Amino acid sequence: MDVSSYLVNAAIRQMAEVEAAEAQFAGLDALIADAEGRAEHYGPVAETGEESLSEDERREVAEAMSLVYGVGEARGSHRGEVA
Repeated sequence: MDVSSYLVNAAIRQMAEVEAAEAQFAGLDALIADAEGRAEHYGPVAETGEESLSEDERREVAEAMSLVYGVGEARGSHRGEVA
């Protein structure tokens, strides 16, 4: 097999793999598109301070953020910074 045949074969195989992946995630893509369409009319959420949260809500936020940052990992030093 010469180089051009190899490249054509690789390109065809890659296209088939991409199509298969797109088909596999089509349902998820539709779900995301639907959610984005329904959320378009909402504006950005106003930022609220920690003082507006109850103790239980603060604990829930801390637990969720530990999933994002990991236990013992350095946290972002600026608001909105994840890692």
